[in-house]
Amino acid sequence: MKHNSAKAKERLEHNFEIRGGGLLVLDVNSWHSAYWNGQCHLLESQFVDPTIQSMLRLFWLLVVLLCFAAFLFQFVLLIKKYLAYGVNTETKLEFSERPFPAVTICHLNPWKANSLNDSDYMTQMIAAYSISAANPNFGFDEGRTGERQQKAHLITAVKLTSLANKHLFAMIGQDGVENPAYMYDDLVISCTYNARPCNSTEWVSFQDPDFGLCQQYNMDEKKMSSRAGPLYGLRVVMRTDQENYLPWTEASGVVVAIHNRTDPPFPDVLGYYAPPGTASSMGVRYFFIVVCDGDVYRKGPPYGTCTTKTQANLPNYKGKYETEACFRSCLQSEIIKKCGCYDPSYSYLGGSATPSCFVSATDTTTFAKSAANQACIDNLSNTAASGFNLINDCPDCKQPCDFSFHQSNPFCPPSRVQSYSVTVSTAQWPSNEYKPAECTTSNQTGQPWIIPGEPANEQKCLAWYKVNTLMVEVYYERMNYQILSESAAYTIVNLISDIGGQIGLFLGMSIISVIEMATLVFLLCWYCCSHKSRRIEAEEAERKQQGQKADEQRKAQDEAARKDSANRKFSRKNRIYNTGNEFDSNVPRVAE
Repeated sequence: MKHNSAKAKERLEHNFEIRGGGLLVLDVNSWHSAYWNGQCHLLESQFVDPTIQSMLRLFWLLVVLLCFAAFLFQFVLLIKKYLAYGVNTETKLEFSERPFPAVTICHLNPWKANSLNDSDYMTQMIAAYSISAANPNFGFDEGRTGERQQKAHLITAVKLTSLANKHLFAMIGQDGVENPAYMYDDLVISCTYNARPCNSTEWVSFQDPDFGLCQQYNMDEKKMSSRAGPLYGLRVVMRTDQENYLPWTEASGVVVAIHNRTDPPFPDVLGYYAPPGTASSMGVRYFFIVVCDGDVYRKGPPYGTCTTKTQANLPNYKGKYETEACFRSCLQSEIIKKCGCYDPSYSYLGGSATPSCFVSATDTTTFAKSAANQACIDNLSNTAASGFNLINDCPDCKQPCDFSFHQSNPFCPPSRVQSYSVTVSTAQWPSNEYKPAECTTSNQTGQPWIIPGEPANEQKCLAWYKVNTLMVEVYYERMNYQILSESAAYTIVNLISDIGGQIGLFLGMSIISVIEMATLVFLLCWYCCSHKSRRIEAEEAERKQQGQKADEQRKAQDEAARKDSANRKFSRKNRIYNTGNEFDSNVPRVAE
């Protein structure tokens, strides 16, 4: 039995070597769950005419190929759909008491023109701007002979004023130097919150390079709102005093930025204007961006281009991540690279490594250098001239994903928790019948509408109010707010399910079939990779077998030779015995 089993194994190995992987395929086909679902249509049959059988094989081959092509087409579409990384935005409404937002209010005229006598730089620039002649010290290359030159002078003067902001801020609080900034008492006439008076102790100052000294309310976010409407928000009456405007200030009024207290306000790009002679109502709506407790949050890459950064560690800005701050840090780096100086209008953290683009406020010989530096900065804004594009060349400055932090879920990453949308509407201020308290008092001495020595004048007061004052209202439009969240529209589970459905529809396969085919591919690869080594092993085994046969033949020959030698010896002994005892019948004979 062992001999027969060894012979059968030998024949199988011999056939496997001779016929290659064909036996492997036939063997897999024998235990395949569905005979590859359609392969049976291609096999020969002894009950069908050969001609018809050929046609049927061709027909089923075309069917299989068409189904396979349809499956590939659907497969590509599904992959494209998954790689599109679509998202679903879910909205949920809730109602609760909310913290009142932080409010930053800046005067559109950054500095009081009649308080700049202690700044040689500003007084000379005002004088140069007021005449029509060119002045290279301040970049006025041409006389103001037309509208284009006038606009160019105005823009240059505005930018040079921002460039000199550190010099002007340094004048605030100096002994013997007139304060050029607008303080709280210079701006605010009256203030109420939630129908209760507020005062200067509830406001803090903020230095903005473009708008000078701004005033901020509720920076500690201790104020809460439980009711909607103008009466339950912030109401501020402010003065503008347009007679003290710089000659290049085009618009009058204030700019209002509504933001989270931890966010830089950036009123120049995120602010809302409130002109004099109007009551500007700013209705605020609150948005909550993330629901971490439900494991749903705004999707970052690859589902979107937002960034999950919560803190910025940029070359020229450190703190909470903001897209605008990132852009300004990137622009500052480009200014340093191209102009060899840093713009004091933007944040700079390089210390004394790089000089300021504003050279000096007292040395008149350096005024032209400051103007040239400003021209270099302006050139960066011209993409065609400089080749610098803020969007393309600052690819890391993306919108934040607005993750939120919940104490109940430590896996929610901390970040910005508030977002606001603002609706602005205006009305006439003051109305024809409304008379402010300052206009009805009998003592109006020192008021800007009264010439010294004149008695109180109600009509002059009302006329001045219409031109130089405004009212700003900031309030919640409604106390309900939206919770926005994003989730993947097409996940890997959806992809696998759809691919499985397409395989079953067009190819009639299941997951078991896929595993069996994968097993076949693995075995075929193993056969191809191990063919040479198995051939060498077979040849070595064959050599060993031939050697064993040769050894057995030698042993058999040796045994035969030994027996032959023994027979010859017995033969000789028999002849000797036969000679000596020819007639002795008891002498034994050697068997032949």
